[in-house]
Amino acid sequence: MGIAKIVMSQKASVLIEHTSEDIVGYVLVKLLRDVFECCGDSQIDLVVTDFFDAFSVYLYHAELLGMDTDFISNISVIKVGGKINVGNVLQTVPISPYPVYKVRYEEALSRILRSDDNNRVKLNIQVGIDMIMNLFDKKELIEQIHDIGRQIIQNKDVINVVFINSESVGQASFEALPLLRLMFPIVLQLERGGEGFVVKKSVFPELRGIKGEV
Repeated sequence: MGIAKIVMSQKASVLIEHTSEDIVGYVLVKLLRDVFECCGDSQIDLVVTDFFDAFSVYLYHAELLGMDTDFISNISVIKVGGKINVGNVLQTVPISPYPVYKVRYEEALSRILRSDDNNRVKLNIQVGIDMIMNLFDKKELIEQIHDIGRQIIQNKDVINVVFINSESVGQASFEALPLLRLMFPIVLQLERGGEGFVVKKSVFPELRGIKGEV
């Protein structure tokens, strides 16, 4: 069972923990490709939220591995900070104090994932969010984590898949990662440099502790 199958079968938000040594580009491109193969373009509204050019870094690594990334040009992207555009960038959110950033980001997301067709899957894949977490003070950081949980609970029709660098976010606050784990119904941890994963937490008993190839 791969990551895409877990995400699409359970229709639940997933936190994917990785370290700086994991090849996240391999995981991300395979996840995107597998999701489209599962649902097809006509059955899914998908957006990648790209914080500080993380998406471009991961795609570069995937290309070095010889992976096909041509399909990425058609994927909707919200850019938060950064200067390198990859994919179909529909909205740009400048870095600003958290209350302003929060409003701008949520408005951008609602404009892109606005389909009224309840049969369509809505998926928001977020990469590099740990970098923006390091910009906020502790109060803003806790508020951001709370808002992530609020979005998961209130917007149940949107599946959030969040890649988080556990080393980086741990530098922002020792409380950040435990709080993020609390918010998500499923938590995965990459293994073997990003080739495999283990389910560290799941509200679904049948998934707990399983290992798989990404």
